[in-house]
Amino acid sequence: MDYTFQSSLLNDLNKRYYIYQATDAEAIDQLFCSGNQVVFYLGYDPTASSLHVGHLLWIKLVNKLQNAGHKPIILVGGATGKIGDPTWKETQRKMLSYDTILDNIASISRKLSTLVKFTGDNAVISVNNDEWLSKLMYMDFLRDYGSLFSVNKMLAMDSVSTRLERQQHLSFLEFNYMILQAYDFLHLFETYNCVLQIGGQDQWSNMINGVDLVRRKTGKDVYGMSIPLLVNADGKKMGKTEAGTVWLDEKLLSPFDFWQYWRNVDDRDVVRLMKIFTDLPLDEIDKYKEFIGHSKINDAKIILADSVTSFVHPTADLNAIKQSASSGTCSVAIDEIKISSPMTLDKVLKECGLAESATQAKRLIEGGGVKVDGITQDKYDRIIDTSCLISVGKKKFKQVLL
Repeated sequence: MDYTFQSSLLNDLNKRYYIYQATDAEAIDQLFCSGNQVVFYLGYDPTASSLHVGHLLWIKLVNKLQNAGHKPIILVGGATGKIGDPTWKETQRKMLSYDTILDNIASISRKLSTLVKFTGDNAVISVNNDEWLSKLMYMDFLRDYGSLFSVNKMLAMDSVSTRLERQQHLSFLEFNYMILQAYDFLHLFETYNCVLQIGGQDQWSNMINGVDLVRRKTGKDVYGMSIPLLVNADGKKMGKTEAGTVWLDEKLLSPFDFWQYWRNVDDRDVVRLMKIFTDLPLDEIDKYKEFIGHSKINDAKIILADSVTSFVHPTADLNAIKQSASSGTCSVAIDEIKISSPMTLDKVLKECGLAESATQAKRLIEGGGVKVDGITQDKYDRIIDTSCLISVGKKKFKQVLL
């Protein structure tokens, strides 16, 4: 959207493609011009053991707002993750066990702790919506909140109306997700005086419901601001390669492969991605526009790759990565691991330290990221009963001795 802000912070964020929609742009602008600390929240459902490149834009936004003195709440959907955020596609997300959800939360939290500040005056407040949603009594909730939600408005939302026009299945579960996310905003407003929800543009309908619920229940105004989905010049979501998802966790994707992903982005995407993921002045970044389609644009790609990789993997050796990339090789030291008896492949991965849990091991195998003696594996229960070389991705190897 074409917004103009008085706040220098919002103005810069807007020019760097961080702002897509706002429920009340003028009121949000006043919030950030007031000089007061703004408490805002973002949320994610722990559907995997790692966040991916698609989440990186909101992580950077938290980082920028936090550096400007504002206070973030990061909500993990321990409760909503049990039912899954509706994809608004023809198939619903796979249901996860709560043990898997807890494992995913722990893994993601470890990585987030290196990307945003969990200490200081404006430290991140980390919350799990299972703390309050699991305590709701259904009849009490219907009595107290049911009348505050408009089915007419839900049916009019683009994500719903399109499905209805196509006569595609809509489940009661999907409508409940909207209600639960709205209740999250109300809880955070009443508990922490959170006045702003930030989320991806695909969460816009859910965010509007939250803003409406707070106003109807308390008479107070809160706001929503969406960020654009991270897409490439062809309009496709970024974060997928032929090898699979571009994860932020180095256990699932090495810093070398992560750097290579950004080094190889489409020329047409470089300037926009530099504005989002580097701190270079905007006018300096714009100078690279004239090099699109020419070899000189590779200099910008390296700046981009260095910036994103150093943010996500601060201990990575960028010089070594670039030397390996330029030579076309990547030297890997292979550790030997002795196992005492035959066991299934998922257990071997956990035993060797190539996966944190059997659940993560199964996910790696199902994603096509595990090889035994150079052959991609698709069965987690394959019995490993002889010595072999096991690899995860391109840089993790273990010589298994039996």
